[in-house]
Amino acid sequence: MGTFTKVAQVDEIKQGACKAIGINGKEIAIFNLDGNFYAIDSKCTHVGGDLEEGAIDGKEVICPWHGARFDITTGEVTEGPAGTNLACYQVRVDNDNIEIQIT
Repeated sequence: MGTFTKVAQVDEIKQGACKAIGINGKEIAIFNLDGNFYAIDSKCTHVGGDLEEGAIDGKEVICPWHGARFDITTGEVTEGPAGTNLACYQVRVDNDNIEIQIT
């Protein structure tokens, strides 16, 4: 089991927004959906589009390059052309700190 690492402050990621961070050699996108925070890999599994630049539609993020859709809460592909799910990371809020668990 990995340890939790602080990656942002709650007020840094507005409702319906995303922030990309680099940690332990991984690029991760942190999303704020209705005050709940979620973390998934930030690169589309199709050809590597930056998901932090994608539109958020409900609980999905849309890759800005070719339109693949991913469930922000699970990392699952909901619409192609991507065929591989994204890694999803456990998130917790401690006081005003957003922390994610990297294994």
